[in-house]
Amino acid sequence: MTGEVDAALQSQEHFAEEIMTTDVLTAETGTTVKKAVELMTRKGLGYLVVLKNERVVGIVTERDILNKITAEGIDPARVLIQDIMTAPLISVNRKSTITEIAEKMSTFQVRRTVVIDQTGVMAGLVTAEDLARWLARRSKYSDPALNAIAGIKSRDQASPYG
Repeated sequence: MTGEVDAALQSQEHFAEEIMTTDVLTAETGTTVKKAVELMTRKGLGYLVVLKNERVVGIVTERDILNKITAEGIDPARVLIQDIMTAPLISVNRKSTITEIAEKMSTFQVRRTVVIDQTGVMAGLVTAEDLARWLARRSKYSDPALNAIAGIKSRDQASPYG
């Protein structure tokens, strides 16, 4: 699989703006962890981007909540997301190549990176799943492992979890 992935990345380069999600779940720094969990649950996402005065300042993930709140037995209604967010946030620009994004995510061991426009405002988000989905499409969905990472299931496959 690594050889196919490398070949796909090396051929005709593509950019963040082509694969990024533009409908990004966000919350202001003063939001409680409880409210953040409600928002994430409602949207079916495992993360949200944290803003302060409409500027990106961090990210909160399910892992942050599990490790810093749940595992410690802390009441999520009493903690603000600014107190548990991961910051500074790893970011790229709209014209960052997919190779650059993948390398940055690998280097910093993150699964999500914010895409910033030329004015410094968030334009979108690229996730590891977005990268896998792009690679799966480029390989014509021929690699079952890549399809699994991308969250792509075959047409006749039902989820055992509903």
